[in-house]
Amino acid sequence: MKGVTLNLDISARELTATVDPLLIDDVLQPNELKTFIESSEYRDVFILENGISALCERSNGAKKANSIEEQTQVVGEVRDAKFTVNLKDEEMKAELVVESPCYGSIPPYEEVIAMLHENGVRRGISKKRVESLLFQASQVGSGFEFTDTVAKGLPPRDGKPSYIKAIFPNALERILQPQEAGNNKVDMRNLGDILCVKANIAVARRVPPSKGRTGFTVSGKPIKSKEGNWLPIKLGANTSISPEDENVIIADVTGQPKFAKNIMTVNDTFQTKGVNVGTGNINYDGAVIVNGDVTESMHVIATGDVTINGFVESANIQADGDIIITEGAMGKMNEEDCKLTAKGSVFVQHGQGLDIKAGKNLNVRKQLAYSRVNCKGKVTIGEPDKPMGSLFASSIQCGSTISAGTVGAVSGSALNIDFSDAFNQLNTRYDSLLVYLKQLRENSFDHTVKLRDMKSKNVPSALNNSVSKIEALIESEKHLLDWLEITEQELSQAKVDFEKNAKIVANKELFQGVSVKMNKTNWRSEKEYLKCVIKLSGGKWKYHPLLR
Repeated sequence: MKGVTLNLDISARELTATVDPLLIDDVLQPNELKTFIESSEYRDVFILENGISALCERSNGAKKANSIEEQTQVVGEVRDAKFTVNLKDEEMKAELVVESPCYGSIPPYEEVIAMLHENGVRRGISKKRVESLLFQASQVGSGFEFTDTVAKGLPPRDGKPSYIKAIFPNALERILQPQEAGNNKVDMRNLGDILCVKANIAVARRVPPSKGRTGFTVSGKPIKSKEGNWLPIKLGANTSISPEDENVIIADVTGQPKFAKNIMTVNDTFQTKGVNVGTGNINYDGAVIVNGDVTESMHVIATGDVTINGFVESANIQADGDIIITEGAMGKMNEEDCKLTAKGSVFVQHGQGLDIKAGKNLNVRKQLAYSRVNCKGKVTIGEPDKPMGSLFASSIQCGSTISAGTVGAVSGSALNIDFSDAFNQLNTRYDSLLVYLKQLRENSFDHTVKLRDMKSKNVPSALNNSVSKIEALIESEKHLLDWLEITEQELSQAKVDFEKNAKIVANKELFQGVSVKMNKTNWRSEKEYLKCVIKLSGGKWKYHPLLR
């Protein structure tokens, strides 16, 4: 710029501008001088607007007076990066505000950490975030501001409450876990002894609550955690607290232990070497253990688990708990003469010609064929970790994933899988809840408004007791509404999870003739596929190769 000279004094950290009034063609404007500085090699300095205005005013005055005296003024400063530390959320986090330098320098990481310490930030510092802020400040022009959380405190974690731990596994858990055979091997044929505990034996123990984890603020102040609560022991049937230890649950009778929903129960156990025309049918209020076969046309009905350490042929087995058949089960293919009905899960080594109803899961260790299944949970044909069994020529209604090694058969015999019933039941529950929830929302709102209007008026003292009762009822209504809101969210998520889990996993191959259905959405395999997954995607059944 004609008549203007810039000079940077590094020691003084100042940029000065010198103006020769005689060389100025016209009136010197502050904006023109500022633009000149910003286009020069000193554009990154911090510009002093007041200095520019003062220099222009003096220079224009000197030119008007025909003065030859040069005018000099400090118009900029060299500034290093500026840091501001803000402690927030009761010192649970620290924000670092960085303003990029104006022709100055950016301190190294170590100096920034020292600065954080001086400002009370001593714990939870993120090296990665501090370095990221310093890098950003080095890549932009002067005067830009960046903010990030560079330190976080650790919230305390309260201790977990006490809980009940079973000493003996449930029968089904034992069956699904083959016994050790030494040398880090397992014996797949050894499913362990059928468990039956004696009276006065400890069957469960209450584990003490944990103490939790102490937290800290970014300044290093410890935050104490709360120790978990001692929850009362809920006793199941035929159990009691040990007189020697209040945290131990003992069996009152000789029977089969069953642990579910944090409650230990010991079922009276009926044991027999087999069920046939010689023994007669069994209808028992408790668990049943059969150390032998159940022969044709026999019935075994129990309110507990039914464990059969043998073979079942064309018999009727019913249990309010689980059904466990350590060998196989077989019925006539065209007759419903071998029925396994459990409110819990069903385990069988292999099956053919069966009618199975399981309230939870179904696990068939080797093969299931020519059967009819209604299972609320998962159907697993093979080992639980990687099912490699065979499933073919059956009709299955399922409420979750079906996993097997081979799905279908080379012959193309029909295998029909239907997820409709379980999904429709879930939809029906959800729709019914929405109707009730909508009505309760309206009622709660109306009642709250009416109560507010009532309290805004002069209510006679004689009615205060009645008003208090109304308030209590409305509060109870709000608690019910809150519970239903949570239930609605859970059911909504359950619908999402159902569609996600409704799938067929073939770990080896899937043959022609497999049909999959959910209401009006259908899919049928018209050829053989290698290991794959058939699942819903975009509202349609689709084939996906199994990449593992």
